Amino acid sequence: MKKITFILLALISGTAFAQTATANAAADIVSPLQIAPTQALNFGKVSNNIAGSVVIDADGAVSGLSQIGATTPTPATFDVTAADGFAYSVTLPTTSVVLTNTNSDEITVDNFVDNAGAAPEGTGSSQTIGVGATLNVEASQPTGNYTGTFDVSVAYE
Repeated sequence: MKKITFILLALISGTAFAQTATANAAADIVSPLQIAPTQALNFGKVSNNIAGSVVIDADGAVSGLSQIGATTPTPATFDVTAADGFAYSVTLPTTSVVLTNTNSDEITVDNFVDNAGAAPEGTGSSQTIGVGATLNVEASQPTGNYTGTFDVSVAYE
């Protein structure tokens, strides 16, 4: 009988010291990031008789090898829509991208840059981001229209 009394007493006294607390819970649901290309990166037309590069900055300034013809070099542009007040990051290629012509000749593009800034902040509306890069032309580069693709991604911080 003493054992039963001791066990009951232990159970009763254990529950007498129990406490309950309430915590708040919250969630902030934001719209997903959207990115859409609006203009292709175009290095224009250059002669193949000299090695060098064509550099297009994210705002459209062009330097390097002289352009031939009326094609205007342009940076790539992307429309990014992010939730108002939320910072996001832009990720560009970190290695060379290879462009090829119809004969499978290759030319490289590297040193990608953007004009989004260190930590762009969404406005809830579309924002345009420019992306430039460097085209590396070899001496006697085979002629042709070189094409290829590269990825640009955005993510909330």
